[in-house]
Amino acid sequence: MIIRQGIDSKALFVTFIRNLPRFLLLAVTGAVLGSGLHLVLAWYQSGTAMFVAETEYYVDFADGRLEARDYYNDFTWNDVIATELILGRMMEQLGASYDRAAVKQMITADILSDVRYLTITVKGRDEGDVAKVSAAFEHAITVFADSKDEFDAIDKIEDNGIVREQPKWFAKRTALLGAVIFAGTGVFFVLLAFFVGDRFYTKTDVMKFLGLTVVGMLYKGGNKQSGRQERRLAEGVQELLKEHDKIYLLDASDGQDAALFVKRLAALDTGINCSALLPCEQYSTKENAVLLVVVPFGIIYREKITDEINNAVTHGGTIAGAVLTECDKRWSDMYYGRERA
Repeated sequence: MIIRQGIDSKALFVTFIRNLPRFLLLAVTGAVLGSGLHLVLAWYQSGTAMFVAETEYYVDFADGRLEARDYYNDFTWNDVIATELILGRMMEQLGASYDRAAVKQMITADILSDVRYLTITVKGRDEGDVAKVSAAFEHAITVFADSKDEFDAIDKIEDNGIVREQPKWFAKRTALLGAVIFAGTGVFFVLLAFFVGDRFYTKTDVMKFLGLTVVGMLYKGGNKQSGRQERRLAEGVQELLKEHDKIYLLDASDGQDAALFVKRLAALDTGINCSALLPCEQYSTKENAVLLVVVPFGIIYREKITDEINNAVTHGGTIAGAVLTECDKRWSDMYYGRERA
């Protein structure tokens, strides 16, 4: 990989701006696909929705033991629940028909704001099992509080009962994640294409990477005979035709880019004898002719046109310069400055 030396920051900025609509479209596509994937998963899970029992406990810390509040957090409670003091006591009540690891997976502890309020969530596929595990936990946590001098008591203050878990049909996170991934991928490839330097965006790019003088440039659309860039191109081609009988157009697309360039140049009606601009299929070093390299804007082209130039020079061809064609007019207006009407 050949990395661009001396990055044209303005060209990079303009390229990024011109691709914003594409990035936005990619972001919308990613958000839609992310939401769609989440919707499919939610629909699948709705057929096997779990039962949920959410209970809130009040933790009454003992006087003089306020330091206990500093380490009884979400992580601590979920760790304590797995010990013999709580889970072990629960298993004694539930009996041998219950698996200890499975019961542990059913229970989640949360401290939502105040450390004195402990929320316990029990999830399971069987409503009866959820009810038994929730009741066993209530008994175990009460005994646990009585056995520890950090607490005066732990009491149940709210029981929301057992409900079937409702699937979230839309999730902002999945939509946002999809948007970020798709848009980020688009940004990555645009930047990669720019930094590698296989694409030509400016006349300076052509001079830097091909070592050729740029005669002028044409736009993909919106060319005007009075335009600054169009006038410069016409003057440059006319100067070459004053000195040479023919101009052979060299491209890397078997003459397609050259033919399109001649078509756009002829449409300008600048008085140039376009019949003297010929595709570089065969040329003779004995003719009073030169080669003009046709370089399209913004596509992967450098290695291919470099190979064509080397081949032409090897066979005795004389390269007079290059033209940058099929340029994005809005891009060029942002880079070179919009012409006054």
